[in-house]
Amino acid sequence: MYPLVMLWRGLRLRCPNCGRGRLFQRGYTMYERCQVCGWRFEREEGYWTGAIAVNLIVTELFVTVAVVAFSIAQVPILTMLAIGIPATVALPFLFYWHAKSLWMSLDFILHPVETATPK
Repeated sequence: MYPLVMLWRGLRLRCPNCGRGRLFQRGYTMYERCQVCGWRFEREEGYWTGAIAVNLIVTELFVTVAVVAFSIAQVPILTMLAIGIPATVALPFLFYWHAKSLWMSLDFILHPVETATPK
């Protein structure tokens, strides 16, 4: 149950510690701490490397599924390239918020801290 709660918080872009605080101010600007519980989001230097990996994996999976689906549907190669190249560039930007949020949630699942309590 606890991992599902953490993943749900990640999908909703909420603080992984309390589940109530928002992660992003506006655009790509992230709060340094949770406004509700005061949890510092960046736990250590280089912490967001995991979020980059999550973003890359999701983008690659999406593009792979699309290419396989287009191939099965026998979509012409130029059409695949016209859709695939912009999608490959745009997806990491569109998934940025959720990649960071899901990374924090996964980190809490794998490395729980005493102050993190499921609510």
